Formats: sequence, C-alpha cells, structure tokens
Amino acid sequence: MRLLLINHRYFVASGAERYLFNVERVLQRAGHETAVFSIDYEENRPSQWSDYFTSPIGGRDEVYFDEHRKHPATYTKTVARLFYSREVERDLSRLIEAFRPDVAYLMLFLRKLSPSVLVALRQTGIPIVVRVSDYGFLCAEHHFLRDGKMCTLCLGGRLLPGVLHGCVHDSRIVSALDAAATWLHRKRGYFDLIDRFVTTNPFLTDMMIKGGFAPEKLTCIPTFADEEIFSPRKDGSAEYLLYTGRLDPSKGLETLIDAMAILKHRMGKPPPLRILGGPQYESYERALIRRSERAGLHDCVHFEKPVPAKAVAELLDRAIASIIPSRWFENLPNSYLESICAGVPVIASDLGSLAAAIKDGEDGLLFQAGNPVALADCIEKLLADSQLDRRLRCAGPLKAQAEYSAERHLQLLTDLFNEVIGTNARPAGFKVD
Repeated sequence: MRLLLINHRYFVASGAERYLFNVERVLQRAGHETAVFSIDYEENRPSQWSDYFTSPIGGRDEVYFDEHRKHPATYTKTVARLFYSREVERDLSRLIEAFRPDVAYLMLFLRKLSPSVLVALRQTGIPIVVRVSDYGFLCAEHHFLRDGKMCTLCLGGRLLPGVLHGCVHDSRIVSALDAAATWLHRKRGYFDLIDRFVTTNPFLTDMMIKGGFAPEKLTCIPTFADEEIFSPRKDGSAEYLLYTGRLDPSKGLETLIDAMAILKHRMGKPPPLRILGGPQYESYERALIRRSERAGLHDCVHFEKPVPAKAVAELLDRAIASIIPSRWFENLPNSYLESICAGVPVIASDLGSLAAAIKDGEDGLLFQAGNPVALADCIEKLLADSQLDRRLRCAGPLKAQAEYSAERHLQLLTDLFNEVIGTNARPAGFKVD
C-alpha cells in the first residue's frame, strides 16, 4: 500500500509528531511505501520528499505563532493558512502526482496547512483518513482550557464563546479570525471531504459525537507503544520520578512541582524528579524553574532537554513512576503508553482519556487534577507499598500487549485504509470558489 502522511511539522514537537514517526516506522517495517507532506522548517528530519514541502508562514526557523516576525507578508500568509492556501494546494498536488498514494493519513493540518490539503486530495479522488490528535475540531484553544481550567462552552459547535474569551493566543481579534475561518470551513463542507476520523480512545470518540460528528465516520484505534523499543526492565533499581512531554500549561507541571515541595516537607529528601521536555515558549520554562527554586527544590527537581524514544526507554528502566499531571482531557499520551509498556507505574490526573484508560490501584494510580496534595499522596503511597509497586509493574505490560501493541494498531489501521479504499467510489474533483 502507498500511504501519504501529512502533518504540519516533520520534527518532534508534540505527541502528534511522536506518533507520526512511530507509525511511519511501523508501516515501513510492514512493507508499505510512505511519503510525507509537511512545512519546510529548519528543524525537520531529513526526508526524500522535502522538495515538495510547502513554505513556512515566516522564516524556516519560525515555527510557532509568537516567533513569526511582524511583517505584512507574514500576516497575509497567516490569514491564508487559517482560511485556505492555494500555495499548499499546489505543493501537495505536485507530491500527489509524483507519489500516487492509495490513501492519505493526516494528523495536524488546521491553521498551518489549512483545509486546502483536503481539497488537493479530493481533486484526485484519494481517500482521506484524519487522526484526531487533539480537540482542535471542537475547541479553538485545542485543549478545552480557559484560564487554566476546563471549559466546554464550544463543544456543541458554538464559536462565539471562544471569541468573547479570547481563547486563541489570548486575543479576541485572533480568536475572531479563527472563528471566521472555522465558520467558512463548515459552510464550504471541507470536513465532509474526510472519509474517516481516527480517534485514539472512547472518551475522545464521545466528545466528537457531542461536537456534532457522525458516529459512523469515527473509528477508535488506540495509539501504540513500540515493543521493540519499550519493554520491562530486566534488573536494576528504581531511582527517580519521571515526566516526559511538552512543557506547556495544559500539562499541569505546576501541580507536579508543588507536589514535590509537599513531599520534601514530609520526607526531608524525596526521590529526585527528572522533567524532560521542550517548551513552546521559553518564558514558561523559566517560570517553572523559578517556581521550583522558590520551593527549595533545586537539589531534587531537574529540568532536562527532550531525548529520542530510545533514550526515553533507557530512562524508564530506572524510573520509580511516570507522572502525568495534565489539566486537560489528554489524548492517550505517548508517555502513558510507553511507561506501561516498559512496566513503569503511571500516576495520572483523573481527567478524560487517562481516567478512562487507568483502573485506579490495578494498573495505575489516579489523583484529582490540579491537586498537589493528592498527587503527593499517590507518590508516597507507591513508595511505601512494595506490593502495589509490583502489581502495577506487572499489570502495565500485560495491558499494553493486549490493547496498545504496535501489531494491533497496524492491523486496525491497515484494515481501515483498505475499507476506505474499497468504499471510496466518489468521483474526483472539488471546486473551490
């Protein structure tokens, strides 16, 4: 099968890219041919298809909104990518002509590539499968967060609350543009061009249905951890607590730092915490470091740069627990899957996909989201109860193998691809005014 993978970044900046590279590797290992379409960023991994990548909104080193230089051409291009980009349509059409894919598998494309990717695919009759990587189809802010708290005012398809509260980049003007683009996309039926949406967990499926998406167009295929990289450790002692992931307000790292301060007060010398991840905004990383230093945690909380998957696997070998303190619903994160695959206990907030996936006390521990005392209690409980530790370490790999294996994911995904290829009888062509 010839598969075209589309994502607006071709380097690891979030879980979506971790998944992109994982699924690309697994598909190729199974003998499928893959091509990639993305934006031509400086940080991208090498690709034989990079000549077809479309240009960035700003410079090649300007990935995020706040990094874009203030220039009229940048503003014009930002708006084009928000609504519809002829440039992206042309560049993707060239790649389609060169590769001739059987099906396209899309991850993140809204706001940086625009729905023009859907039109370019539809014009040549290529079936379209979209993996829902966050809540961007339902919420302008993407995480259902407002002022650090959960907010679902827009879940039923409403656009005005996001504008009134300035949910996109804390700006009512930017939020209004985003809402106008979403309204236009719905009016022109761009999302109707998608043959199937892939959700990663039942909670997300339910949210998509509540958001107005037809159940028959949703297929739940859980994300996976690659067992060739992540497996239970054979020996060695557990030495530290571990957080791996983006440094982002939605991830609840303030709760984790505050929990460590509580543990230090209770224990005197808690186990060290290693925080591995890159920030979207350096100011946020500096704020976390200041918070840790003010709490007197300079000797036990260590901020480190993100590392490749194989290095994460090595870190998990000696981890006491993997902490996921998220304040949003999450989307079955890689850190959870990789941890249970490696036999490392997971302590996670009781929200969304994590609350649905984890059986508290059986294959993980849950705490009240945003409550550092509850998180500290969970860590202390695990440290004090060796039987609980063994139970969680045994349950994780069994669950990973049964529900989240690469083999199962590949089978479900390729079955879906074959289904949409077989039922895609619509003629090519889609006119854009």
